[in-house]
Amino acid sequence: MNELKKELNRRKVPSVRTIHQKTAHDLAEWKTLREEIRTTVLQEEYGELPPVLLPKIAVEKKPALVENSIWEEVTFEFEQNEKRHVVPTQLLLPASVEKVPVVVYLNFRADVPDEYLPAREILSQGYGLFVVCYTDATTDDGDFENGLAGLFQEGERKPHERGKIAYWAYMASRMQDYLRTREEVDPSKIGVAGHSRLGKTALVAAATDERFSFVCANDSGCSGAAISRGRNAGGERLSDICKNFPYWFTINWQRYVDKEDELPFDQHHLLALIAPRAAYIGGATEDIWADNESQFLCCVAASEIWELYGERGIISPNGMPVAGESRTDGCVGFYLREGKHFHTLEDWNFGLKAVTRYLENRREKLCK
Repeated sequence: MNELKKELNRRKVPSVRTIHQKTAHDLAEWKTLREEIRTTVLQEEYGELPPVLLPKIAVEKKPALVENSIWEEVTFEFEQNEKRHVVPTQLLLPASVEKVPVVVYLNFRADVPDEYLPAREILSQGYGLFVVCYTDATTDDGDFENGLAGLFQEGERKPHERGKIAYWAYMASRMQDYLRTREEVDPSKIGVAGHSRLGKTALVAAATDERFSFVCANDSGCSGAAISRGRNAGGERLSDICKNFPYWFTINWQRYVDKEDELPFDQHHLLALIAPRAAYIGGATEDIWADNESQFLCCVAASEIWELYGERGIISPNGMPVAGESRTDGCVGFYLREGKHFHTLEDWNFGLKAVTRYLENRREKLCK
């Protein structure tokens, strides 16, 4: 771990306990400073999530995907200022499990199963799935007049106002609201997951909604779970992401293009907002763009906040894992597989194995 900390120092990555020249020396001070960090991260990078609207809910049963399971289409109808938007979602639960743990999954398509979503295999592990196609919430472009964005955005965006990631994260929290009304679901075991831009979204959802007990963010990279300072050659930089996808973030975020060292925080501050809950980060060997080392270092840099809570962050005495290995024994974890930028069954298995261990350890602590 000493070599990893040396690398963080070489990159001039600030302490996760510090922002605006204020430092938290203990847990009480962290809980106060945490709110300032959260406000700064949202104001500069993602934008505050919209205020909560209570949607109308409609449920339609579908033929079970696998034996002894439930599949329902749950439709959310949001309305505000005489505007209306409907978001269809898919809920799948293993009927054989009492008080099911559920993963809210933001996906690129509405298909179940999907190439990123091995739903049968996930159900067989005793987990439920609550799935939404992210563009059903609001489109993946600079149009802020459609979908959920159209219900809240008034006129041109101000520099600090939310980008599209904040709207997708908002939808994940509304899905959490509904899951808590279902008696089949264990409300203490609801997590959120996503891949790539939706991995970034899952992190924001978990950081802003403390009811999520775990997050699995796969290949989230730049402006997700990767340190921005000192990126490796070939890794995506703020200049790349702000040029290609400026609408994911606040307008403020563009001020730091080619000025990463001037950021008042880095992505380990976002990750630390999830503490003391579980955060598992996935990478792939050929995904140079997502910069696996910077994602791993983010886990290392954030872990001391879990330690303030008396939990174990990332456990990695031998440094970064090689392909096929994981460092997921703590509440913060990183796993690496062979291959390209994708969300595979192997990624899901890594993540769910870590989540299962985390939930079991937490249950044991509560029973003592």
